[in-house]
Amino acid sequence: MKKTVAALAVLSAVAGAAHAQSSVNLYGLVDVFVGKSTVKNTTGAVVTNTDAGTSLSSGGLNGSRWGLRGSEDLGGGLKATFQVESGFNADTGTSADAGRLFNRTSKVGLSGGFGSVEFGRQYTQIFQLIDGFDAQGTSKFSTTNAIGSHSLAHSDRWDNSVVYTAPGMGGFTAAAQYAFGENATATTSAGRAFGLSAGYANGPVAVKAAYENVKATGPSEAAKTVGLAASYDFGVVKLLAQLVNQKDGLATGVKDQGAVLGLMVPMGAAGNVNVAYGREKAEYAATGMNASKATSFGVEYLYSLSKRTTVYAALNSYKYTDLDALVETTTRNRVYGLGIRHKF
Repeated sequence: MKKTVAALAVLSAVAGAAHAQSSVNLYGLVDVFVGKSTVKNTTGAVVTNTDAGTSLSSGGLNGSRWGLRGSEDLGGGLKATFQVESGFNADTGTSADAGRLFNRTSKVGLSGGFGSVEFGRQYTQIFQLIDGFDAQGTSKFSTTNAIGSHSLAHSDRWDNSVVYTAPGMGGFTAAAQYAFGENATATTSAGRAFGLSAGYANGPVAVKAAYENVKATGPSEAAKTVGLAASYDFGVVKLLAQLVNQKDGLATGVKDQGAVLGLMVPMGAAGNVNVAYGREKAEYAATGMNASKATSFGVEYLYSLSKRTTVYAALNSYKYTDLDALVETTTRNRVYGLGIRHKF
């Protein structure tokens, strides 16, 4: 009897240890804001004003989402990991993407002394650079988002991608990503994409570079994007800067260049002001003629009610001029918002 009890105790301890080696966490955030957007279009002498009125919207600072992530200890320093994340509209309760359950992230992989390798739908290297060095965190009021709305187009995520992340060494990081093209036909080759990034962060200093090459279906030249970014935290203010250059694969060969400067200023123990200004221009590579230009200014005030709950006020002013038309067209857009974000 004593031997049976002892054996059961050992089995119970082993089962408990095995269970402790695995973990699954539910997480997410809900973000809603009351806001207003006004648009003024000027084409020659014709002016059109649009005011959509005040509305309640989802995802002011961050897109509302929920997700699951976890890991299993396989022994010898090796772990299996996974993450699935779904976006939703908090104002209506609907899915942010009707065609995908886990539209934000869906990946599984292995990690260890070699670094990590992950497979699935994942953030691109260029997006991680842009988001990581944006004072406004690519929010709906973000200057970076505004100047990229007409040009400097890039995918936030790639389907069917493999990402290798090297182990961090002395503040240095590096990653490589490849997305398989799965849309080949009898007459066109499949698209594909790959990206690289390298960075360094130590104390108040951080720098990062990223490269992206995307090939559409068929024989067209790939669109190529290069990004450089840096930040320095002075304590009383954090300065951020990024520069992104892109050349598309169309016969016209349009080149885009965008630059953004940002400041993050602590305001007391719970407050923060984020400010950013950006400029963008596009020109035809063959002729050097201008195609478009844009400027944007954004500011946000965040106040933390707790570690998980933040209230905020924000605005963005954006001007885009289309120079590739018989009559010059200018669009001015202003967005305002008051909101609350809760993380869980």
